[in-house]
Amino acid sequence: MERIEGSMPDAQTVSASNTSVFKLPIGLKYHELQMVLGGTGTLLADIDEIRVLANEVVIHRYSATERDVLNQFDGKAAWHLTNNPILSIPFDRYGLENSLVNELTALDTGALVEGVAPANARQVRALVIEVDINAGWPADGTIKLFASQSASEGKGAGTVLHVNKTPRTIGGAGEVEFSDLPYGDVRSQALSRVTIGMSANSLTRLKVDRDTITIFDRTDAVNRSVQVDGVRVPVSGYFMIDRTERGYSQNLINLQGVRDFRYVLTADGAATATFISEYVGSLGR
Repeated sequence: MERIEGSMPDAQTVSASNTSVFKLPIGLKYHELQMVLGGTGTLLADIDEIRVLANEVVIHRYSATERDVLNQFDGKAAWHLTNNPILSIPFDRYGLENSLVNELTALDTGALVEGVAPANARQVRALVIEVDINAGWPADGTIKLFASQSASEGKGAGTVLHVNKTPRTIGGAGEVEFSDLPYGDVRSQALSRVTIGMSANSLTRLKVDRDTITIFDRTDAVNRSVQVDGVRVPVSGYFMIDRTERGYSQNLINLQGVRDFRYVLTADGAATATFISEYVGSLGR
């Protein structure tokens, strides 16, 4: 489908210790946003959180640094003030076997078309990007947004990529379980991948149990080796579980009807573990 490339409306303010709000036009299908950061200083580290809201529902949540890590894992160039000042915010999935499956999660903001939209279709009536800027942001700092879009299909939001951020505490070295992350609701029908960042120390092994059956068990070394042989680029300091690591779109972790879903982490010391979970589901409300 033909892409439409263009600039987005500016936020009213982009300044230190404030939240910049970008209200995006609706009517087309969004594949990706390009956030261009300009100025002096670190910039990326000065953005504490980016939130994407559709109909006032947060569908993406991460810091600028975390978004950059996710992009690097997909094989994209790391953000750099002079060499690559663009931070990609994708709605499509990336690096899969063909463009149709990549674009399955593109966010369609067009009006519902009678006879085309399913009976339960939800229309995106508002799309907003919120950017929390901390005190380190420079006086000459700027944020500009551009978008890659295509024509709406009139079917509503359809399948949506939800990116959820959840911190958890690891008390010390050894094994710890977490079973309270979202799963199985309308927004988390399947898990595409999860990225776990550690504030200190590291993860040496990770298991995933679904209804008491272990469906994933790898050491950090094995995990990185498999991903390098596939279509991903592991990032130092992060443990990624990616069921599409070989480029096959259907290799998701099904979470519908699941009664118990838990991560079993083996760490070599105390830390805050931040889970960035990428779910495939519906818009919700």
